[in-house]
Amino acid sequence: MKRLAVYAAMMFVVFFVSGMVSPSWAGIKADIDEQANLEVGIWAQPWFQWVEDGKVTATGTEDLNDFMIRRAYLYLKGNVTDLVSFFTHVASDRVGQDGLDNSSVGLGSGVAWRDLWVTLNFDKAFMVQAGRMYVPLTRNYGTTSTKTMLTTDLPFLQGGVRGSIFYASKVGRDDGVTLWGNPMDGLLQYRFMVSEGVENDDNPDDNLRFAGRVAVSLMEPETGWFNKGTYLGKKKVLSLGLGFDQQDDIDPGTPLVTGDDDDNQVWTVDVFFDHPVADGAVTAEAAYIDIEHCTQDHNFSSLGKGDDAENWYVQAGYLFPNHLQPYVRYETVDVDHEFETEFWTLGLNYFMKGHNGKISADYTQVDQESGFIRDDQDIITLQICVGF
Repeated sequence: MKRLAVYAAMMFVVFFVSGMVSPSWAGIKADIDEQANLEVGIWAQPWFQWVEDGKVTATGTEDLNDFMIRRAYLYLKGNVTDLVSFFTHVASDRVGQDGLDNSSVGLGSGVAWRDLWVTLNFDKAFMVQAGRMYVPLTRNYGTTSTKTMLTTDLPFLQGGVRGSIFYASKVGRDDGVTLWGNPMDGLLQYRFMVSEGVENDDNPDDNLRFAGRVAVSLMEPETGWFNKGTYLGKKKVLSLGLGFDQQDDIDPGTPLVTGDDDDNQVWTVDVFFDHPVADGAVTAEAAYIDIEHCTQDHNFSSLGKGDDAENWYVQAGYLFPNHLQPYVRYETVDVDHEFETEFWTLGLNYFMKGHNGKISADYTQVDQESGFIRDDQDIITLQICVGF
């Protein structure tokens, strides 16, 4: 009944929005306030994945064939006045993924308010954003739209392919307030968030989380809340980013360290380059992440609650004039006093209509350091991405 009520509410939203964008409503809205406007769109990423030894059985493991909807988004955004704007994603992720179901946040089944915020636009250099939104830490899952990535999915440590996210989040987001802006004609962008972070028993003093990010653009500026993972030759970008994330006195609740409260601290540095070359375009990105006192377990490496670790990745792709874009990525997770995990990825995008229509094929190899309980695995992903 609860799930039925959620779907009924979502249908109400769809019908309500349909009415709002109809000619009759548009005329009424224009009479009320000419400043108001609304934009609506949908996005879907159907997937097929083959995962070597991906299914655990009573007698061992078996290869897994898994069809799913990786992302299904309905988005609404608009301005109430010149000062006040809003944005929301009504979303489901990994719909039908084998062994995954957390309907409260729209994972596996159910529908959730993935992003939902109101912005006070005082100036391009100073905006206040309140609600549920990206944690301003990394570039790839802190600023980049998952609708426009270079690779088929995010890095493993940020929830990509079949991995989980290393930081406290509600599917990569958190509830709080962010101050952000684009001073210096957009050559500098800053974001500073105060949010909930780790909650409940793992945060006995109910301490707030503080996260922030600064990016410097050395070519064309990136001034939006969402960046693109590849600009397909339409922009010249060289961006340097630095981010941090801190929450004090977090108790991971693991047997080895129970009662020894400690601070969760993360810092990261990244570089992003996108530029036309000959008749095509090159995209390259690299990032380093240092983690102290991790807040949760990761499912594809030995990283666990309370651990310290280093993570870095590098990825690059080239867009050919025939709309084909091969790409590569290497990622590693090195956990202190534990085992190292490496991820090798090779993929290909074919753009039918830019990011609004593309087909992708992706091969990933997961290499576990000798002695880790999980064997090495191969993963093949096929994707169709459409939206408007």
